[in-house]
Amino acid sequence: MKSRFSISKAEWSEERENQYKKDCFNIAFNFGDKMRINDNTVYILKNGEEIEIEKPLKQKSFWYETWLKLKDFYQTD
Repeated sequence: MKSRFSISKAEWSEERENQYKKDCFNIAFNFGDKMRINDNTVYILKNGEEIEIEKPLKQKSFWYETWLKLKDFYQTD
C-alpha cells in the first residue's frame, strides 16, 4: 500500500513559516529592537540588553512559536 504525501501542504507550511519569520523581524524592527538567534534560542537586543524570548520546541514551527512569544512580549494583536 502506498503512503500518501502532500507536496502542496508541505510547500504551504514552508511559505507560512517564512511569513512568520518576516513578521518576527518586522515586529522587533518596529519597536527599534534587533533580534538574534543563537543555539535555537531567540533573543531581542533592546537598549543594549539581550533578552531571551523563546527556545521553540519544534524546528518545523520555530518561527510560529517565536511569533507568538514576540506578540506577547510586545503586547501586540
